[in-house]
Amino acid sequence: MTVRSGKGGRYHYYVCNERVNNGRTCQGPSIPRDLLDKAVLDAVARQLLAPMRLQALLADVVNLSDQQRTRREEELVHARAEQSRLRTAIQRLLILVEEGAIGPRDPAFAERMATNRAALTAASARIDTLEAQLARGSRRITEETVAKFGELLLAKLRDDDPALRTAYLRMLVSDVRVSREIIVISGRRAALEKGVSSGIPRLEGTVPIFDREWCRLQDSNL
Repeated sequence: MTVRSGKGGRYHYYVCNERVNNGRTCQGPSIPRDLLDKAVLDAVARQLLAPMRLQALLADVVNLSDQQRTRREEELVHARAEQSRLRTAIQRLLILVEEGAIGPRDPAFAERMATNRAALTAASARIDTLEAQLARGSRRITEETVAKFGELLLAKLRDDDPALRTAYLRMLVSDVRVSREIIVISGRRAALEKGVSSGIPRLEGTVPIFDREWCRLQDSNL
């Protein structure tokens, strides 16, 4: 969706980008920007940051045991190997283009490059999370730590500065899908894991990208 204004700029609406820019038919609704922004913010504050929900999502980082640490060290080795493999795969694709074996606009090249880059972003983000968890050493993350983290993050989402609120919300929310009946909000769990392990980041112009969706298998978090 994209934002359009009306009444001389007094009102702003989210509308379908395809309908506005390409004239295509779209069944999606037009929604006042303030209304949708507030709905998403309220849902994240009420459901994602609800104490029980937050405790469930961050259960993996609570009381990290020696056995869990060993597993994370092994996962870090595999993640680094995958990161190296993907970087090599991307480099090989670029060499094929340089040698003229494949064109940069070839659909197969574009699809493979996009897949590898997305996987590389996820692998790199997972490495960051694992390194942060392992660097914690003997510091224990308890249920009380998670509860305090949730309170601090909730305060960020209620900050008086709308730009800051938006930045922190974008750290948590990666996708908002709107239909006439329902709004589906998705995000990446590693943002929470990294925050509770390393502290809530200061957002100055850029927003970090993390991997792993909030949901685990069929566990609903809508």
